[in-house]
Amino acid sequence: MANTTKEAKVQAMTLRFTDPYVIKTIDYAAHLSNQTRSGFLLTAAQERAEEIIRMKSSIRSEIESMIISPESYSKVIHRLNNPKKPAKRLTKAMRDYSEWNKKNGFAET
Repeated sequence: MANTTKEAKVQAMTLRFTDPYVIKTIDYAAHLSNQTRSGFLLTAAQERAEEIIRMKSSIRSEIESMIISPESYSKVIHRLNNPKKPAKRLTKAMRDYSEWNKKNGFAET
């Protein structure tokens, strides 16, 4: 009978450090966090990897949200080149504001 349970495949990773200062710093940080050197390195690497993935994913989603389809782009350009006539209330409000500025000594911009 075949074994129906799947065993997780374990992958080994080897790191070599030649700088004694780096080794002592890592060992001291591991000691302060009550971890082994391997546990500390694994935790630190995983946290940094997740941070980078979150950062890159955030940037990617921001960029993707700024990208529009060619059809939408054409509509935006058409609206910019062919603006609608402003509403009468808006035109009146702008005229009243301009007159108020002149009357009260404010320069127009």
